[in-house]
Amino acid sequence: MGARRLKGVRRRGLSGLGIVLVLTGLLALAVTYSVVPPIVPRLWPLILVAVGLFGLLRRPGWVSELDFQLGSEFGRFADRQRRIFSWALVVLGLICLVFTLQLVDERVLGPAVLIVLGLLLLWRRSR
Repeated sequence: MGARRLKGVRRRGLSGLGIVLVLTGLLALAVTYSVVPPIVPRLWPLILVAVGLFGLLRRPGWVSELDFQLGSEFGRFADRQRRIFSWALVVLGLICLVFTLQLVDERVLGPAVLIVLGLLLLWRRSR
């Protein structure tokens, strides 16, 4: 069978997205019926981090199919885009986690970003 998928042949195994959806639904039910501690709903950004890490660690079958059908260059391009998206999910999840756990005061963030950008520009200019 190789990398080519035959028509009518179904893929077997666990679906990563299916598992994430089931776990998210179970967590939502548990939160609704107050079975979990109050901090757990604030940890929702960890779902984004987990999906991003899952995307980074697993090379999906469709990339292999692209390698076979359109050449390895096209498959590498698609794989690169998937990795960039996965990294973006991880970073976005971590940023959201910092704010939902209130580790950073929002009033300080704007000025802090301006100061850091200014320092980066000054450092770059001095090199």
